[in-house]
Amino acid sequence: MKKIISIAIASIILASCSTAKIAKEQSIQVYQAELAQAYLNPKTTPLKGEEVTNFKGITFFPVDQKYKVQAQFTAVDDGKVIPFPTSAQKIKHYKVFGTIAFELDGETHRLTIYQSYPLTANDTHLFLPFMDETSGVTSYGGGRYLDLSLNDVAHTSTVTIDFNKTYNPYCAYSKYYSCPIPPSDNTLDVEINAGVSY
Repeated sequence: MKKIISIAIASIILASCSTAKIAKEQSIQVYQAELAQAYLNPKTTPLKGEEVTNFKGITFFPVDQKYKVQAQFTAVDDGKVIPFPTSAQKIKHYKVFGTIAFELDGETHRLTIYQSYPLTANDTHLFLPFMDETSGVTSYGGGRYLDLSLNDVAHTSTVTIDFNKTYNPYCAYSKYYSCPIPPSDNTLDVEINAGVSY
């Protein structure tokens, strides 16, 4: 009898885990569908003129929970202001906000999180640009971005980084923008087969 109960409990736990995994994947798929639709909607698309007509849509790597990682967050007080070259050969400035360290494929990887500079009073946006081993091969050569907010890192030493939500800068699809290029120290020596592909 005890054995039957144990099996039943184990089955419930497995079913619960499976349901949670499906829910997570569906959440990411909704996010990706909304991103793709934003480019097709005339009211929200960043594309202009003939770009709208020639646009072939956005493609994604398969959703993979492997690329949703828990990262150790370290704030940087009085971070340096870094000049970022852009795709339009201009300069944008970002301030170092903090760093993250996470495990992937048995290795520790590190990235720097930035804030736009100069700061504005109510801006809670944090910027995580990066390149990886897929850049220029199966993802956009100019790197990809992840968005975070101050709330994600407030009063905590860990932050969830979901690479399934990475996206391309507008410059991947349009010539009318000046997009910051990720700095060399935000290049990962691993393939991030998640998020927007190219």
